[in-house]
Amino acid sequence: MARNHIADTSLMDRRCFIQKSVLLATGSAFGRSLMGCGTELPIPCLGPAPAPTPVPGMTYIRASQIGCALDCNLENGHNKYTGGSATDDGPRINAAMAGASANNPITLIIDGSALISGLFLPAGGYWSIAGLGCGTGFFIKRGTNNDGIHNGPPNAAVPSDPGPPAPARGKNVSLSNFTVNGNQGDGHNGDSTTGLAQGITGKVWYFGINLMNLDNITIERVVVVNTPAYNIRLSNVGNVSVSGCVIRSFGTNTDGLHFDGPANDITINNCDFRTGDDSIALNCPEGYSGNISRVTVTGCTFNSFSLMRIYTTDGGPNKFSIDTVSVSNCSGTLAEAAFLIGLSNGSNPNSVTALTISDCNLTAPTVLGIAENFGAIALKNVTFTPFQSNVYWLGPQANHIPAFLRPSPPYGGITYVGSTLSFENCQILQNGNKGICAVMLESNSTITRLEFNGFSMEDSAQELLNLEGGSIGQLVLASVDSKNIKAPVEANGFQRVGSISGAGVLGTGWEFPNPIMANGVPYISAETGLPSIKIDGVVEPYDP
Repeated sequence: MARNHIADTSLMDRRCFIQKSVLLATGSAFGRSLMGCGTELPIPCLGPAPAPTPVPGMTYIRASQIGCALDCNLENGHNKYTGGSATDDGPRINAAMAGASANNPITLIIDGSALISGLFLPAGGYWSIAGLGCGTGFFIKRGTNNDGIHNGPPNAAVPSDPGPPAPARGKNVSLSNFTVNGNQGDGHNGDSTTGLAQGITGKVWYFGINLMNLDNITIERVVVVNTPAYNIRLSNVGNVSVSGCVIRSFGTNTDGLHFDGPANDITINNCDFRTGDDSIALNCPEGYSGNISRVTVTGCTFNSFSLMRIYTTDGGPNKFSIDTVSVSNCSGTLAEAAFLIGLSNGSNPNSVTALTISDCNLTAPTVLGIAENFGAIALKNVTFTPFQSNVYWLGPQANHIPAFLRPSPPYGGITYVGSTLSFENCQILQNGNKGICAVMLESNSTITRLEFNGFSMEDSAQELLNLEGGSIGQLVLASVDSKNIKAPVEANGFQRVGSISGAGVLGTGWEFPNPIMANGVPYISAETGLPSIKIDGVVEPYDP
């Protein structure tokens, strides 16, 4: 979810409107209303887990041995024995963990189910929470008006977006094998009683888990459900490992894993995301603000608004970069787009670069919804099943047809420059759409080099590229299955292409105008209808 508390609340208001439009249009699980305390919410079970193996120098504290009642039903927040009010175990846990430090690291073993009015644990880290699997964890008390778990005192995350400079980082926080029920309500009956379900607009939102200013974070087999805003927010963090987690919250602003800049060296493995907003967000201008680098996502499943939101500027003076992001072996259905890249004009050249998407099966209106300058983006072995997006479309956009890459529906009027986009063994599956293409450019946007090395469509398409509003510098056709594609570009589209090359040009059977063909590339001439080749700029007949 993109936020701009300082400069422009209209961005947030428009974003919320767009999301609500999606929920109404799709009729999907995203639109389900999850009430606050008292409503039964099934909790995904990841099975039992053993207590952590003792590590020399670590102090271990069992919640049951420090006076915690552990009497909370994690599905509804009630006393699991009487059905009445559960006991707030938060103060006891906070007191027991307060002494954690580099010289005295502490692990809390949560061996039951606790109602908490927030866990506010040492800001510098050196603490862990280890559950015992199903039935162990935390339910956030009604009216807590704070995060479920965060490092630092109760006001540590106020405001949510403090801006630069980023403070020094602590280290060594580990969370494993427990559940957090965020008790999302309507602004009156859940964690938040501010009148707004998410928290306080322009000041602070309430998250399930909120870790700030830390290196060496491990989150393993943690279930987070029903949060007021982001499920897990990580701000100014490095060396983060998230694995085997299940994240399920619906409604606006319920991002799964939300990273604010600066952030670095992040791995996300084998997680399941079902959220009403972005499954994963890499948002440089938020939090303390800064660059984000080296993010790897592997083996995850998604059913969300988007798989990943990436942006480096929000229209303000600060501009950042995101580099080296890899997403592989994934599958998902996304209401808006798989990847939403950018939301504002003015990003730096190549601001998002070295993004690789491989071995993924994605159902969405588009794989890449672009509204920002980018460097190198590579798609490898990606299968795309498109459908028509029913969200609010911000004009001017010539059409709304699906495409592997197209303007982002809510930010489609933005002009961008992309350096390199490559497709390797990618395909668009049949979906019955009347219109489909691989790449659509609008708003005078440009891609300097566009390469296809293995590409096919199951549906019939008028053209491979729609360039009515943009241009391509160099088009490389190494291998394209043209069976269901009538032409490489729309009528008069060749005037928006600088040059065409590639070993697969002739094999497409398409006709190309002589002036834009590179030297030494066999092709069928649009002027003669015959196989041709240019040698030193001179067109000659080509005989294989």
